[in-house]
Amino acid sequence: MSDVFGSGPEALRDLLDAMSPAERERLHVMELVKSRILKTPDRDDETAEIFRKLLADLVTRIDASRDLGPGNRSETRALVLTGRTGAGKSSMLSRTISDHPAFPGFGVPASGCRAVSVLTPSPCNPKALALEILRVLGFPMAAERPVPAIWNRVRDRLEFLGKVVLHLDEIHNVLETANKRELIQIRTLLKGFLVSPTWPVVLVLSGLPEVIPFFEGLNEPEEDGTPNADTKGEVRRRAVFVGLRSLMLPLDAAMTAAAVTDMAGVAGMGVSADIEVTLVPRLIHAALYELGTTMQIAHEAIGQAFDAKPRATTLGIEHFKLAYRARTGCSDAANPFVVPNWRKVDCTLILQATGDAFPAARRAKVLR
Repeated sequence: MSDVFGSGPEALRDLLDAMSPAERERLHVMELVKSRILKTPDRDDETAEIFRKLLADLVTRIDASRDLGPGNRSETRALVLTGRTGAGKSSMLSRTISDHPAFPGFGVPASGCRAVSVLTPSPCNPKALALEILRVLGFPMAAERPVPAIWNRVRDRLEFLGKVVLHLDEIHNVLETANKRELIQIRTLLKGFLVSPTWPVVLVLSGLPEVIPFFEGLNEPEEDGTPNADTKGEVRRRAVFVGLRSLMLPLDAAMTAAAVTDMAGVAGMGVSADIEVTLVPRLIHAALYELGTTMQIAHEAIGQAFDAKPRATTLGIEHFKLAYRARTGCSDAANPFVVPNWRKVDCTLILQATGDAFPAARRAKVLR
């Protein structure tokens, strides 16, 4: 497996070469497990359909009697995808873009892919966002340059490289420290990508639900009462909004059970016949009802079953217990895969010794 990364960084090849045969076998199995993707009509299919329609805007002519090109292209729109931590937003969008035939090599540096993804820095302001986009586009720029010059370079660079999709991940980071004027400026700049007469691009924005106020309502007036331009409305009417729902019980139990069964099978393991009733509800609760986290815990449980001595042939609740313990540091008294009344376990807590002792200890520390 030393050639997995081809001409990739030497450090990664060295790490692979240093692995024992047993470690390489485990790596291979876990790669197969993690390659199994759970796609759902209300998430993947809906988002992919919206994405295809937005791409169509890029090649829609204003005047059908003239050739497609600068001055004869429709405005584009933005896809805004929101969901709680662990919902699987980034993974789903990566699949959506990668699966489209126009974007081979998405996420692979120097692949020449027409789509690019940028992780919004934290904290974020207009200059920081523009500098990060330029860095990802292979054009680092000095921070001393004025904001308009940096953003002009962003637009020029996107056109020069032929990028037609710009994905800004964790876009909620714009809310952390940006003031009111900076938020207005960011919305104006985002609108500029959509309405550019020469090189409009499709924007894909993903983040936590806290980003919704960035688009909702009207801009607040200045302190002296002077109204601001409606940048919220200008972006909102040019966007399509998709919210990823959390998992629900018992609605999603069968789907989750099928996914866990499939992944276990790839690892050469079976599951109990009653997994949908005995295991999956605890798993969804442990993952705080988010699909991405649910799949992560399942991966970790399969890893625990693989590491068992002897290697497990059936993936059971004991492997999920070990995975949750390793993930959170919680004792069995606070482990939803152990306690009978798992619905009352607060799975946001970590390093909890018992159901009551940890919160009490934390309160005592605060009082001191």
